[in-house]
Amino acid sequence: MKQKEYKRGIKYYINVWRTILRNSFKSYNIYKLDVVIRIMRTIFVVVVQFALLQVIFGKEDAFVGWSKDQAYLVTGIWNLLNYCGWAFFGVNLLRLDQTVLNGNFDFIILKPLSSAFLASFNDFFISNFITAISGVILVGYYFVVEWSTLEIWNVLVWVLTMICAFVVWYSIHLAGSSYTLRNPRNGYLDLIKEVLGVTKYPTDIFGDSIQFVFYTFFPLAFLTSIPANILIGRISISWVLGSIVLAIISLFLANLLWKMNVRYYSSSGG
Repeated sequence: MKQKEYKRGIKYYINVWRTILRNSFKSYNIYKLDVVIRIMRTIFVVVVQFALLQVIFGKEDAFVGWSKDQAYLVTGIWNLLNYCGWAFFGVNLLRLDQTVLNGNFDFIILKPLSSAFLASFNDFFISNFITAISGVILVGYYFVVEWSTLEIWNVLVWVLTMICAFVVWYSIHLAGSSYTLRNPRNGYLDLIKEVLGVTKYPTDIFGDSIQFVFYTFFPLAFLTSIPANILIGRISISWVLGSIVLAIISLFLANLLWKMNVRYYSSSGG
């Protein structure tokens, strides 16, 4: 099905998402117990990840060139990307198969705005956003411990690479979920979840050949390892240019795949 193109400005989409956000907060006022449970889960996630890294490092101060504090940083970055991703768009895209099967995607495609935007951001999941605090805790721990070694320029550039990493994270999910429009319940997002799970740890734990792939053909290193290395000050800030280019290209390709698969979508009426 060919979707009618609507040209809307950024301000319009921001206002739409603010409305979605307000509605999400109203619904969670009813389910306050879920928020409490998520706070407890956040604490549990941090404790488990601290314990796991303690086991990995043992009595060693460094592992494959990374100190324990630096490993906490990488894991914290992954937590931020993963749980913020689930809060903003992940759950929505995961449920896209049900939206397609029950015919509700017909209503999305007829709305006067981007179907990719509405399918991705039609709800905001505060519970997952709360769990993202685990990432803030781990990254914050690194900031506290390494405060004297941090440079303000590296911190600013790190923030930029984090934004780029989040765009890439979203683009990967959007590209994978676009095939749900052709074939619901294809399992692509489950596969993406498993693949992105490897970025929870520094890419240096893999062999040289796999690292080469992660920095070139399948640049997963730009999600966690490169932002962490930039904050640490271990690699050139010029890597941020690669992050920006990757974010732009990945978002462009993801939208291209989405539009292509929308054309193959058949409404519930056949």
